[in-house]
Amino acid sequence: MHRIIQCKGRRYSLKLDQDVWQILEQAAARRNIRINQLIDMLANACPDGGNLSAALRAYSIDELKRQLRGLQDKLREQAMNAGQGVSAAVIADACPSPCFLVNANSLVLKANAAAQKWLGLEEAALRDRPLDQYMQVKSPVPLPQVVLQFARGRAHSFPARIICLRPGRLIMAKAVLCPAVVRSEQDLIYFLMIDAT
Repeated sequence: MHRIIQCKGRRYSLKLDQDVWQILEQAAARRNIRINQLIDMLANACPDGGNLSAALRAYSIDELKRQLRGLQDKLREQAMNAGQGVSAAVIADACPSPCFLVNANSLVLKANAAAQKWLGLEEAALRDRPLDQYMQVKSPVPLPQVVLQFARGRAHSFPARIICLRPGRLIMAKAVLCPAVVRSEQDLIYFLMIDAT
């Protein structure tokens, strides 16, 4: 679809797919600006001799990725909410010590600020990754059996030891495993709280 866009005395003649135009219009609306202002802003950020149409397509893809991440975060928050009371994510964030929210498949769903600092990684690097990629969890009851007991409704905490290898050093810490949200055997979330003192 061909359109001519004008802004600040500059004129842009652009031919883009209808979907790209729609994404650009929505992105401009979210920023409370007009589409011509958004395109002018992106044109100014485009290197001299750069292909503006390609830059707009790339921006549209990035915009869709941002929207997708936002939706995933909202779904994750809803999944961590037991339906009543306080969200497990809020509890994890309020915990002063390193705290991880982990699902039945041992994927990290959330790492609070203390956990991110303790590991030296941002939450985005941890999220949806296997817990054992970052640390070993040793418990008197093996972790899969702990998760199975949580799934069967056992509201009990289990002591654990954490072994974490960081560049140049080995870190060991005490920890506690306890259930957060349990809906079924495959749909559960538990806390891994670490004593980092």
